[in-house]
Amino acid sequence: MNKKSMLWRALLGFALSLAVAGAWAQTAVMPELSLYQEERVETINYPGGSQGTFTTKSWIKGVKMRTDALEGQDITIIRPDLGVVYNINGARKAYVETPLAIYRKASKQSIAMMAGGDITYRWTGRTKKIGKWSCREVVVSEESNSVGQEMKTIWWVSKDIGLNKQIYRHIMSIALGNEMDAATTKSLEKLTSIDGYPVQQETSIKHHDLTIKQIHTLNKLEQKPIEDSTFDLPSGLTKIAVPVPEGF
Repeated sequence: MNKKSMLWRALLGFALSLAVAGAWAQTAVMPELSLYQEERVETINYPGGSQGTFTTKSWIKGVKMRTDALEGQDITIIRPDLGVVYNINGARKAYVETPLAIYRKASKQSIAMMAGGDITYRWTGRTKKIGKWSCREVVVSEESNSVGQEMKTIWWVSKDIGLNKQIYRHIMSIALGNEMDAATTKSLEKLTSIDGYPVQQETSIKHHDLTIKQIHTLNKLEQKPIEDSTFDLPSGLTKIAVPVPEGF
């Protein structure tokens, strides 16, 4: 896989990880929102059980969002007010600037891959405690395709988070670039009808004998003041020009 393909797969993956955590709203709903979130992300491969674990930290203020992963070595800053998304490689001290319109299209494709055009869900009746939150299990989607790939998404949701769905939707609005078509809006509004906030999200993709599973677990979610400078592009970085793939 070449570097250009890796970049765009990473962009789609970031959009998907956020997309399963919310639903649509207009950006004007909560312009004064100031929120901090931490998640633990674990990747497991079967057979073999090899895995990698890291923590992501996210800051949301108004229509701006920043997410840091891998101890700040992988940073994404969404700036709808400037019409751009910055993807920063801290180790290389370099960044890619993506027009917001391109990011929006990638985000919509991620939702389409996850939802398959329609979202159904079912409660399993299982419960467990995750951190300080009492959670119930819901199967959000189960999909398969013509080449034998199977994809399944499970949420463990809680009513104990203490944040209303207006906040829940606002976060998703930013993550998808603050603009959605009718089909994407319909899918995400259906997700928001699930009763509870997703504390843990588990997505598995199976192809023949290989299964890749990624688990996102909420560690912290709190409203607190955030400095505007958090969302500025750091100084001392080299800009990398990346051609836009065909279809974008």
